[in-house]
Amino acid sequence: MPEIASFVHNGMSVETHSAPPPMGPLGSVVVGVVGTAPDADPLLPKNSPIRIANMGTAAKLDTTGDERGTLYRTCYELLRIVSVPIYVVIVDEGADTASTVNNVIGKVDAATGQRLGIQALADCMEVPTHISAPGFNTKPVADALAALGKRLFAIPVGDGPNTNDTDAVEYSKSLGGDGTGYESFYLVDPFVSVYSQAAKGNVYFSGAATALSCFARVNPWESPAKGGMGALIEGTARTIDYNIMDKATNGDLMNRHGVSYFARTSMGGFSLIGNRCVMGRFVSQVGLEYAIIRKLAKTAQRAMARNLSRSFMDQEIEKLNFWLKSLQADETIMGAQVYLHPTLNNVENYTNGEWHIAIKYHGYAPNEHMVYHLIEDIGIVESFLEGVL
Repeated sequence: MPEIASFVHNGMSVETHSAPPPMGPLGSVVVGVVGTAPDADPLLPKNSPIRIANMGTAAKLDTTGDERGTLYRTCYELLRIVSVPIYVVIVDEGADTASTVNNVIGKVDAATGQRLGIQALADCMEVPTHISAPGFNTKPVADALAALGKRLFAIPVGDGPNTNDTDAVEYSKSLGGDGTGYESFYLVDPFVSVYSQAAKGNVYFSGAATALSCFARVNPWESPAKGGMGALIEGTARTIDYNIMDKATNGDLMNRHGVSYFARTSMGGFSLIGNRCVMGRFVSQVGLEYAIIRKLAKTAQRAMARNLSRSFMDQEIEKLNFWLKSLQADETIMGAQVYLHPTLNNVENYTNGEWHIAIKYHGYAPNEHMVYHLIEDIGIVESFLEGVL
């Protein structure tokens, strides 16, 4: 007889359909910095990200103990306070300051295709959450950091002019522009005073590098000024007038223009003052947005090229809703909702392999301004007298 075409198997089969894997936490801080290290171990490559996770590896950036360059001090100030992965990109010191700045800004080598300077931070094994070029406080450097931060969804942390309050405000005014990456740029001024064993005394060093140590001690979706975040510094290049009760201080003026700074507070020592990027957004809310984007980018590949069936789309929506509910439960976000976009999911887009997921969410604002209302109540006096008479 001929083969029975409809026959499959005289027995049983088992097919499993696994639920989508959990998306996991948003992730923690990873720092990427570019600078100089003229006395680094010659085996360390130039213009290529090097992972620094402890003081032993950081010591390779300064084999002579002279503390020359910017990278050793940056790593030292970070690692003596918090354990955090740091990717450093070493560039050559030029014949003059302008040449060194060019090396820091970097480019793509036309012959080899290698990314140089700030551009090389795109090659880090772990995507940086915060990037900086400590000590290089020029607008071209800030522009390069802002542009790369926009591409990597990383917060650029930069230094101000380190001269006076007026210059700091004017410098902040020169930065910005919608869609340029400055929406997430965190500016710190002035430099800070730290103790140097090589100099056997205090030296002035990048305020941005010190602010990175504050970012590294909080979650990416929290302000680095959380809880009066302190720093192990001896002072600042100039004193910023700060008073928690006074709206007319120069410190308040600087914050109003997106400039953060270190000042003495009632908590003792120096604390970072400033919650906003140069264009006004809370840096904590930018950090939350970027953390969500990085997580979506990291987990989306598994779903690529799957058939856009009803069950697949429902599963993806459900997965995102469960994930966001977990973020709401631990107060990372205030609330969220995920659904299919009602208008963009049309025939034209679907037949082109495209579908649109709408994610509504909102993060918490930082406690920037506390207002206490003291109200004298005559009724309290009346109650008191009634009890006496």
